[in-house]
Amino acid sequence: MRTIQALAVVTAVAVSHTAHAQRIEIPHHQDRPPGPALSPDEAIAKITVPEGFRVELVAAEPDVVNPIAMCFDERGRVWITESLEYPRSSPGPGRDRVKVLEDTDRDGRADRVTVFADGLNIPSGIAVGYGGVWVANAPDILFLQDTDGDGKADTREVVVTGFGRHDTHELPNSLTWGPDGWLYGLNGVFNPAHVRYPEGNPNYDPQHPGWKFTCAMFRVHPRTRRFEVFAEGTSNPWGIAFDSEGSAFVSACVIDHLWHIVETGYYHRQAGAYPPHTWKIESIVDHKHQKAAYCGLCYFDSDAYPPEYRGLMYMGNIHGGCINVDRLRRAGSTYRATAEPDFLTANDAWFMPVSQKVGPDGCLYILDWYDRYHCYQDARRDPEGIDRLKGRLYRVRYEDSPRAPRLDLAKETDEQLIARLGSPNVYFRETAQRLLAERANPLVLPRLDEIIFDVRGHEQRANQQLPLAQRMHALWTRTSIAPPDDDFLRNLAHAYDEPVYRAWFYRVAGDLWPDLDGEAWQKRVDALLTWDTPRDPRVALEQIIAGSKRGRGPYTWQLSLFPEDPLIARIVWRHLKTILQQNPERWHLALYRSVDEEVDLTGRLSPLLARSLAVMTETSGVDGSRIGYVLDLILQSSDVPVPVKQECLSTVAESIRNGMLQDERVQAFRKALESGDALRSVNRWQPALRHEATMLRVLWGEKSLRGELADLFLNAKLDDKTRLDALRTSIAVHDESLLAAVDDVLSEPDAEFRAEVIAILGRHSAPGVADLLLEHYDAFEPEMRPKVIETLTQRAAWSKRLLSAIGEKQVPADALNANQVRRLLEQDDPELAAAVRRHWGTVRTERNPARERIVAEMRDFLKKNAGDPHQGLAVYKKVCGQCHKIYGEGQEVGPDITTNGRGSFEQLLSNVFDPNLVIGAAYQAQTVVTTEGRVLNGLVVEDNDQRIVLKMQGGKLETIPRGDVEISKQSKLSMMPEDLEKQLKPEEIADLFAFLTLTRPPSDPEARKLPLTEAKP
Repeated sequence: MRTIQALAVVTAVAVSHTAHAQRIEIPHHQDRPPGPALSPDEAIAKITVPEGFRVELVAAEPDVVNPIAMCFDERGRVWITESLEYPRSSPGPGRDRVKVLEDTDRDGRADRVTVFADGLNIPSGIAVGYGGVWVANAPDILFLQDTDGDGKADTREVVVTGFGRHDTHELPNSLTWGPDGWLYGLNGVFNPAHVRYPEGNPNYDPQHPGWKFTCAMFRVHPRTRRFEVFAEGTSNPWGIAFDSEGSAFVSACVIDHLWHIVETGYYHRQAGAYPPHTWKIESIVDHKHQKAAYCGLCYFDSDAYPPEYRGLMYMGNIHGGCINVDRLRRAGSTYRATAEPDFLTANDAWFMPVSQKVGPDGCLYILDWYDRYHCYQDARRDPEGIDRLKGRLYRVRYEDSPRAPRLDLAKETDEQLIARLGSPNVYFRETAQRLLAERANPLVLPRLDEIIFDVRGHEQRANQQLPLAQRMHALWTRTSIAPPDDDFLRNLAHAYDEPVYRAWFYRVAGDLWPDLDGEAWQKRVDALLTWDTPRDPRVALEQIIAGSKRGRGPYTWQLSLFPEDPLIARIVWRHLKTILQQNPERWHLALYRSVDEEVDLTGRLSPLLARSLAVMTETSGVDGSRIGYVLDLILQSSDVPVPVKQECLSTVAESIRNGMLQDERVQAFRKALESGDALRSVNRWQPALRHEATMLRVLWGEKSLRGELADLFLNAKLDDKTRLDALRTSIAVHDESLLAAVDDVLSEPDAEFRAEVIAILGRHSAPGVADLLLEHYDAFEPEMRPKVIETLTQRAAWSKRLLSAIGEKQVPADALNANQVRRLLEQDDPELAAAVRRHWGTVRTERNPARERIVAEMRDFLKKNAGDPHQGLAVYKKVCGQCHKIYGEGQEVGPDITTNGRGSFEQLLSNVFDPNLVIGAAYQAQTVVTTEGRVLNGLVVEDNDQRIVLKMQGGKLETIPRGDVEISKQSKLSMMPEDLEKQLKPEEIADLFAFLTLTRPPSDPEARKLPLTEAKP
């Protein structure tokens, strides 16, 4: 988790807390100095939990220090990983270890501690099973075994390798056994991985390209050692849980905190590039808890607690110092979560809950990395200030719930373990399932079938006399023991009274018969079904995922059955993209059949129509005529809403404007579209589409219509998009006559519209653009001027004109930030470089270590100068709002700083004046030089064989076809310039900080200073 960032250990030598408290008095995301560390008893005395509950200590330092991860084994023992090496980025042996904690006298306290393995280096995840211990120890996932019974690991297998250590707060973590018998884990957004099989893995192939990813959920099969990326996205996820239906959930940092994860899904990313044309999946929450730093996730299901505390998600909130709780409810094929009252509040800034698990006694166990520093910023700035010799393991017990008895489930019979599948304590259900799967005894299969199905009738149906949780664990056990036979699969598929069974039929089938091609696989599946139209969105979702994994689809019928489902359309699209690139005629045929049906289904496919055209136009292998035929079908359909038809026309037009659809393909598209009836119908009967059709016709070469573009652009009664598209179209066909119209528009009152116009002018190559913008510069609002500078620094000729204006004092030199000045040098123009040296001297290309001195100077200045937050809002709009949002104001390029980056005055100072101190790779700027000499700078949204998409200052997305890219390189610096104090007057700095340190906008009467963010003398 990036903002914890989940871990907090650096060295192995103790240091004085007092000395380091002077370095960082108020750590990041804390509201006050944390004070001295508390003893375990003192810490427990301060913890608050609901009535009837109490917190008990299971283990503490020195038995537990710097704990990261934990799990329970079949004997009820706790396995933990400890790290003294954090935040070491280099791989190789270290001083970290795996420990086993055991309560031998059953009094609730661990009294035996054994070091199972050492020599590790930030072991960030652990799971016990299949004869050994699985440990995430980047770059590897290890399998450790004790083969001689002495309690120590004596063999070490590298299962897979290639996890990064670029950011050691985001290492592979949360190793968790899934209901399907695979071992699942997570990886963070700022930690690039290139996972491969080592030579010892049975799947090793020297030609295999491996898997490249950042934020993702992955899985490993314990028998075959097969590795898969299960889904991608989120931020730094740290915590996996599965509910009673086997659905996967993760907790994440910075962005929303809870996510329902399905196989093949692609989720919102905190940062970094998406694959082409991603339709991202969002979180399942609309609410937030105290602070966005989560570590650990537990689906709690145990009769040791009252019913109102069961079936809930419990999450560790690092910065909030508590355990948050969410309640799940079904929402079609996915879920929505709502907030419940916090379960535990530590009232101690040192509390860092990194993992939560249900134990054999049914209680919630909480592993506490006990440290005054929570954030990676503090770890980087003051590595010696981190406490390295503390850690706690707590149990939250309800009243006098019984202690766990002495047990060893590995010694129980198969029948005893099968009975455990019905335990009200999820620990016993999950552990019994794992052990039965490990034994893989085929003789237990009939007994499991009796739990899953009601065999009294002629047809086997779901055995609803037993609890769903028991039946599902029996189902998962059976399918993990061995590939199920056709009879079992047929019964599962025909369980129409239990949709979750049918959903799992498809989930199981998706991994069966790997040697069959997609068509043969589909025949095997069809042979097991009597009919295949899902009545439940859960079934439809898994049907789509399973078939798409085997190359089937496009599954338009499933989407039409559940058109409002928030997840199904995105999963259909995830796989339809591939079909559109490799076999677009399948999509064309699907649309043709939809239009030809008695009930037109094309309208129900509306969310996919414009997206499908974008992929087809940007895939060079798709013939232009095919695009024309598809657009013709869409325009003909009476079921497709007019706004969707407008979007489809605009999508094709934009692909021509940005050069993704060119030359022969454009003419083939034109011929196909003109051969149908749709375009003639638009001209005659659909006036709402005429403007888009006109622009399309101009783009494919009808010069006689160019005069209409100026009319559209100047018509203030039209919507902004139509007017701006007219400008884009004029620029695309190299028509400079519209520049005169731009002169008039730049005086319009709508600032947002003018800002869009200025950004679009960057596509124009005419020298007159610079003169036009500079002529209006003084009349522009302060927040508009940075947009002018951003545009003028994109082309050498404009930049020279800008520097001339600076020399003539028409524009102040400090109007350019450091990153824009660097961009001038990227244009490889000696005259421009000489002018830069005259105005700015030598420009650094790496972080300036002198920024620490600037931070100190600004700290002293702000202690003595209080600003005006109302004036600060104007300063924010001018310099910060180009890339950041706060209270809904500004552009979403970098993080939203409403909830990020303002936890303390020191953090705010560092983030504003030393932004390159700590920076994730995904927040490093990318510079692209085009073949026509345009220089663009922004964060990468997409980077692939077709195009680069940058999110630039001001929030504008710029698409550059790959063929137009001359140079593309990543900066070592953040997009946020580090010389803000040179751009602002002293009083503006004071005003800006007065604004940034408020809890709400200054116009809100309830606005208050953020706790302890004010600069104190």
